[in-house]
Amino acid sequence: MSSYMSFAEIGDDNHVLIHVLPDDHKGSPRSWQQYIHDLDYFFSKVYKYHQRCGFACIILSQVLELIQFAFVVLFTLFLIHCVDYAVLFKDKAPPTHGTSTNSKVTIADCILPLKSATFHPIEVIVLIFASLFWFLKFIKMVQSAIIYMAIKSFYVEVLRVNDCSQYTWQDIQTRLVQAQHLCLIQDGYLNELDIHNRILRHQNYLIALLNKRLLPVHFKLPIIGEVTYLSKGLQYNIELLLFKGPFALFENNWKLRDEIKSANNRQICAEKLAKYCLILACFNFFLFPFTFLWQILHAFYANAEVLKRDPSLLGTRNWSLYSRVYCRHFNELDHQLNERLNKGYKAATKYMNSFTSPLMEILSNHVAFISAAILSVLIILTAYDEDVITIEHVITVMTGCGLALAIARSFMKTDMPLKHTQTELNFHILEHIHYKSHGYSPSSTQAYQAMSTLFQYKIVRIFEELISPVVTPYILVKHFLPKSLEIVDFFRNYSVEVQGIGDVCTFAMMNIEKNGNPVWKAKSEERQFTIKPMTLNASVQVQPVPENLVTENGKLELSLINFKLTNPTWQPYNEQQQQFIDYVTNKATIREHNEESIMKQSLSQSTSTTSPQTSIIGDKKLESSYSMERSKLLSNIMHDEKTDEKSVVMSLSTLYLHEYASTHDSEIKPKDDRTESDPLLTATSSSTRFDLHR
Repeated sequence: MSSYMSFAEIGDDNHVLIHVLPDDHKGSPRSWQQYIHDLDYFFSKVYKYHQRCGFACIILSQVLELIQFAFVVLFTLFLIHCVDYAVLFKDKAPPTHGTSTNSKVTIADCILPLKSATFHPIEVIVLIFASLFWFLKFIKMVQSAIIYMAIKSFYVEVLRVNDCSQYTWQDIQTRLVQAQHLCLIQDGYLNELDIHNRILRHQNYLIALLNKRLLPVHFKLPIIGEVTYLSKGLQYNIELLLFKGPFALFENNWKLRDEIKSANNRQICAEKLAKYCLILACFNFFLFPFTFLWQILHAFYANAEVLKRDPSLLGTRNWSLYSRVYCRHFNELDHQLNERLNKGYKAATKYMNSFTSPLMEILSNHVAFISAAILSVLIILTAYDEDVITIEHVITVMTGCGLALAIARSFMKTDMPLKHTQTELNFHILEHIHYKSHGYSPSSTQAYQAMSTLFQYKIVRIFEELISPVVTPYILVKHFLPKSLEIVDFFRNYSVEVQGIGDVCTFAMMNIEKNGNPVWKAKSEERQFTIKPMTLNASVQVQPVPENLVTENGKLELSLINFKLTNPTWQPYNEQQQQFIDYVTNKATIREHNEESIMKQSLSQSTSTTSPQTSIIGDKKLESSYSMERSKLLSNIMHDEKTDEKSVVMSLSTLYLHEYASTHDSEIKPKDDRTESDPLLTATSSSTRFDLHR
């Protein structure tokens, strides 16, 4: 297999040209030119520079992060060694007040001199590790400042942008494509998909791994049952093993190691991956005391004020880290994902609040009554005589009762009637997140539990991060390590080398003809499980594609439509992609049924009694609900001038494809239903090489 050639490499053999701006007045190269040899890194920095609002904001945030880290460490040591709690709690008189305990105590009386502090050896070790970590972060900040200063020059000199906050990312991306002749040119054309594939190369692989059920995020626990767990620590360790670490499967940002691409070396590569996984797990276990202590301190300092001000905020929900991988399209940038999830937040909150547990509601009512009674009495007594508040533990009891009352109220059913049914709310969520988390009835307990994995309580998120230092080593050894061979096979079978781009996930190319799932392809045609050469070099040997080389849950199909709508100037590589986009968007925006007839049909079905044909009625009701929701969205386009038409078209396409898949799922079945433990096909001997540039 031919090796990857970067845009910055010059030579007649690889036909890569590079055009740069003239050197500055001092005769030295431009500062940003030294970074374009790695365009993955360069484009990622260009994107982050825009999203983080420029050089000043980036550096300020990094400086404040250093200050915050130092503050957490030093303030904790101060609380342990430099506060005289006996004086603070009036157990003894301050040294300056003699034997009197009734005199007023000042802050200075409660502070002990640092020279009187005696540090435990464990504290010394923790302080040394913290100092080393802070120093490394400081060096990284300096390097980051140099890099982003060069990126700032690139924005000004090449993109002609002085203030990036005045431009959208689409504007910056358009300027980047238009200005490529000033900084870099490949034989062919640098387009929007090339940029996204470089920025999101590793993220696309992560999405595909989850879609093919190879990421260890689903577990069965005794008593509790099935749970979904993905923390920042676990994700970071997985990325180290696969992409970023010194022993990762990737040789650099854009190229897989050659041995990974050979089927003959699959066992050796799997053994190496398993060994590195074990080493990383041991390293995590060694650092456990420090990381666990940091998680506790950070969680306390970050949430203590919230707990005091409004404890009910811990009972609010937000999108989980797992949902940010599960609901993400291929080639979807962070800000685009955030925008979608934010739009779905209100509907998701209403949907989850529509579920109540009778047992929890009964228990919450009694807890709330007792807590409110105790709190009310203490408040009345305090209002009558303010000295009551000086009694020991009175404030503690009042705080505890307030916390219990706030938590209990979060489990109570609201008396306010819902404007939408659970089915309608479920569709509202689907319009924005685009992927179903379950196949159950929207009003079922299973649907609630499945949605909880995507939209979880804030307190659950905090707890997951707290236990991450403990759980991550266990997951790496018990669940990730046994999948080493399957993961190696995945990277070989699901990778494609694109000339000028490097090794990317096959699904990231969004080839609907070769990788489209028959259940989700709105046009039923015979699938061919071979890849035809798409380059001028017809002598390239092409390996057969495994029959399971398709995505699940409509991931590739929805990703293709979403990418085209968010990047309207992008031209698909083949005719099948454009035909699929046109067909789905056109079908989705056509009113196939009269709204009045749909309403009557839905009403008659909702008032019908249960019969042996319940499942058939349920399918018709589901189909009717899809059509009704699409009709509402079409009305929004025509009557609401502020409606984002592209977003609505994407929502319509989502509903149409889900409706299509639900009606065709029983007709087109995969040859085998795979589970997490099933090995991938290993027939292909190497990654296939494409040249998709024109």
